[in-house]
Amino acid sequence: MTSIVIIGIIALITIYDVYAWNVGGTEGTISWKIFEWSHEYPAFTFLMGFVMGHLFWQMKGLKRLNKE
Repeated sequence: MTSIVIIGIIALITIYDVYAWNVGGTEGTISWKIFEWSHEYPAFTFLMGFVMGHLFWQMKGLKRLNKE
């Protein structure tokens, strides 16, 4: 179920971003807004790194990932 939700969210974001790019050009996209916020709010960049680290860092105790 979680995989379906994640794939659905990514699909919706992609559809929106393509629409925003067609309507507003490069400056209408999500990536442009993230780029803009990272310059205006350095804490935003730090928080995004913090969140990504928590999402993608190694999970101890997960047998299928720890093949040691």
